[in-house]
Amino acid sequence: MNRIIILFAIIMNFQNVHSQNNELSKDDKKSIKKMIREFEKKSIYKDSIDWESFEKQVWKSAEFSKDSAVITALTLNGEKHSMYYDQSLKKYLSPVGKDTYNYEEVQPFEADENLGYINLESFINSRTSLDETLKKGAEYINENLQNIKKEDSKNLKGWVIDLRKNNGGNMWPMLISLTPFLENKILGHFLIENKWQVWKKEENQIFDGSSNKTKKFIEEPIEYKLKNKNLKVAVLINNNTASSGEATAIALMSNPNIKFFGDETAGYTTSNNTIHLKNNDILIMTSGVMADHTKKEYWNGITPEFEISPKGDLKGRILEWFN
Repeated sequence: MNRIIILFAIIMNFQNVHSQNNELSKDDKKSIKKMIREFEKKSIYKDSIDWESFEKQVWKSAEFSKDSAVITALTLNGEKHSMYYDQSLKKYLSPVGKDTYNYEEVQPFEADENLGYINLESFINSRTSLDETLKKGAEYINENLQNIKKEDSKNLKGWVIDLRKNNGGNMWPMLISLTPFLENKILGHFLIENKWQVWKKEENQIFDGSSNKTKKFIEEPIEYKLKNKNLKVAVLINNNTASSGEATAIALMSNPNIKFFGDETAGYTTSNNTIHLKNNDILIMTSGVMADHTKKEYWNGITPEFEISPKGDLKGRILEWFN
């Protein structure tokens, strides 16, 4: 109860500063109502929230503006990964008190000739077109696959997969890109409402449950085999590695030759639902947590086996492990 009172005081102060004094449209009212119901049905913290109080405070905030109602709902929900995209403002709304994201400068990794190096960056969906997302996804996958083929050699003594600039987006093009490093087995899970949703590789294709994600983005399974599948693989992570970047790291844990180097990840290891509202805004709501192939849950990100500061001798530690 004290937590609710403190949050409400913070929200009221925010509203006094940012009040728009706009009367809600019918579509906004319907959208707020749906938003409340979606939180009540699917929030990861739904069993610990007083929903009667939640609803009253959200509608009270709606007297100031739609965005005040949204920010109140996100804040009372009590976790950092949920957000709301306001189409009219063309920006995301976040909970009050959410930590400001500070991008960590990444020092380039200079790989030796006998190391294969893959820099796997974020993949972001198009907000307006599924066709554009699929086209961009296919290009992203093919570019990464060509890089893997280019780096691959019988003379390699190890691989480095760099996730230090990967702060999220759509995880499936990322996993599809890394198909050659993954075995045909369970890669990870979402735990949603006490039910396990499996990510897996099967017949050189990536699946989310029964949904074939490889087929969604490209026409054929990825048949390419690494020239030496038993090589060690160092995966680089840091505080920038977030959300789908963290999901990619978790999927790589299914490869027994992999170890992680760097810093703890950002801790956005939860799954989100995308909910389209009557006013064309989008609620992105956390409803589950990520788990690895053994069903170990990751509520607060990933800690590497080899913790190395941003200015530490990352390459030296990796070469020591390879040898």
